Amino acid sequence: MTIQTFKLSPAAKSLSEIDLLKKPILLRMGIAHDDLPHTLSKAVQIFGVEVVRDDTAVLCDDSGKKIEVHEAPLCTLAIIINPALRGQEKPFLDWLRERGVADAPLVLEWQKGKEIETTALTIQKLADLLLSDARKIAQANRELLALRTLNDNLQNRFAAVESFVDRQGLQPFDLAFSNEPVSSSSRSNVLADASFKGVSQILPVASAGVSAIAIHFERLAHRDEATLHAQLVTLEDRQVVEKWIIPFSRLHQGWNYLGLSRTLAGLRRTLKLQLHIEDLDDEMPLLSLGGLQPLEMFQVQDAGNDAPLLKNSLAMQVWCGMPGVLLPSWANYLPAQSGQARDEGFREMPLANGIIDLATLANTEEIAFEFPAIMALPEERAIACHPPSTGITIGRLPAACPPKILRISSTAMIDNDQSQDVDFALVIAGDLNSARQLFSEARGAGSGEGFSGWTSVTHGEEARINAFIAEQVGIWQNIYFATRMRNPGDNAFAWAKFRDISLMVNG
Repeated sequence: MTIQTFKLSPAAKSLSEIDLLKKPILLRMGIAHDDLPHTLSKAVQIFGVEVVRDDTAVLCDDSGKKIEVHEAPLCTLAIIINPALRGQEKPFLDWLRERGVADAPLVLEWQKGKEIETTALTIQKLADLLLSDARKIAQANRELLALRTLNDNLQNRFAAVESFVDRQGLQPFDLAFSNEPVSSSSRSNVLADASFKGVSQILPVASAGVSAIAIHFERLAHRDEATLHAQLVTLEDRQVVEKWIIPFSRLHQGWNYLGLSRTLAGLRRTLKLQLHIEDLDDEMPLLSLGGLQPLEMFQVQDAGNDAPLLKNSLAMQVWCGMPGVLLPSWANYLPAQSGQARDEGFREMPLANGIIDLATLANTEEIAFEFPAIMALPEERAIACHPPSTGITIGRLPAACPPKILRISSTAMIDNDQSQDVDFALVIAGDLNSARQLFSEARGAGSGEGFSGWTSVTHGEEARINAFIAEQVGIWQNIYFATRMRNPGDNAFAWAKFRDISLMVNG
C-alpha cells in the first residue's frame, strides 16, 4: 500500500481521474471484476489496469468504462494479479515510480481457494501502514506540543521585555531620515496655500520599523482652540495606519514628534503623512520646509489633488525602532486592515559588503597621502574617506546605483576626538567630471543624478545624509562620496567615515 503526495497536473481534468486521486483503491490485472467477491467490491473501489502508454495509464471501472490517468492514485492498497500474468505489472510499477511513488504497492497473486489469504495480506499491509501513520501522528503531536510550549515561552518573554521597555521608555530609536529646515526667501506658507484638506508628504523611507515622525514649525498660530489633524496612510491600499488630533496648546515652535502607538512591521508599504488645521480662521502656522527636492513624488503636495505646491519637501525626521514593539500609550493607533498581500512600496537595501570592498579613490591626480585616502571597512559597514587640508577627497563605488533607485543614504561620522569638523557629501552620477560639478555646486543634478549637499559633522555627532535621484534612468550609475575640512587647514586625525550606506528602491 502506498500513499503519495501529489500535485495535480494540467492534464488531469476528468472527474473520474480526480476521484482516483482522493480515495484508496484496489487494482486488478488479468482478473475480471465479476470474479472478485461481491463483498470486496463493496468495501473498496476496484479498477482494472488495461495498458500503460507514454505518460498515461488506462484503467477501467466496474462497469467497463475506461479512464485515462496522468497522475498516480493517492492510495493504492494493492495490485491483485492473475498468476499467469505475473511480470506484466512492471510497466505500471515503472509508471508509478516516474510519478514519485517511492514504495511500490504490494503485488498479490489471486488464486481460487486462496482468496482469504490474499485478503489477509492486504489487511496486514494496511494495518502496518496505519500503525506507522499512528506513530508519526503521535510524534508530530509531541513535537507540536513542544513547539507550542517554546512559542508560548518566547511570547511571554517578549511581552515581558516589551512591557519593561514601554514602562521605562527604553524603546531604542534610530534616525532613519532627516530633512533639516532651510530658510526660504519666499517663506511660502504651504498650509495657507493648500486646499481645505491640507498638505501631504510621502515619506522617503521603507515602512518597516517606522516609530515616529517629526515635523518642524517655524511659527505657530496663537489660537489654542485650533487643532492639528495628522494621519499616516498607505498608498497601496489607502488604509489609515495612525492618526493624531493635537490641540495647538501642545505644539511648540521647532520639532514636534508624532509617535506611533506601535512600531510598524509586516508588509512593506509606501507611507504618506497628511496634515490639516481645523478651527483656525486667521493666519496659518508656518510649516518649515526642507531643501529643493528633484523627485516630484517627494515634494510637498496639496492633499486635495496630490499636486506639488512647490519644489521643496517638508522639513521632517523619521525615526525607526524594533518592529512590533509598543510605543508610549498616548498615541491613538488605528491598525491597517489590508486583505491583500502585495509586495509593493519602498524597500531599503543596505549596501552589501562586497560592494563596499570596491571603494576606490576617484581623484587620484589631486590626492596623495602616506596611507590610503579611501579604505573599505566592511566589518564596520563603512568606508573611510580622509579629507585633505584643502580641496576634497572623492571616493567612487562603480555601478553601485541600480536603475530603480530613489535615494542613497549614509551616516556621516568622525572616529577621532582630536579631529576638526568635516564636511560630507554624496553624489549619484555617471562619471567623475559630472560628480565634480555637483560637489562644487556648479550646476544642479540632471537626469539620473543626485546630490546630497554638504553636511558639516563634529566628532561625537552623527548626521544622516541623503541624495535623491533627480530622474530615474535605465542604467546603473556610480556612487561618489566626498569629504573636506570645514575650515581648510589642519586635517590631522580627520578619520571621516561613511557608515551604513543604504539604497531605497521603489518596489
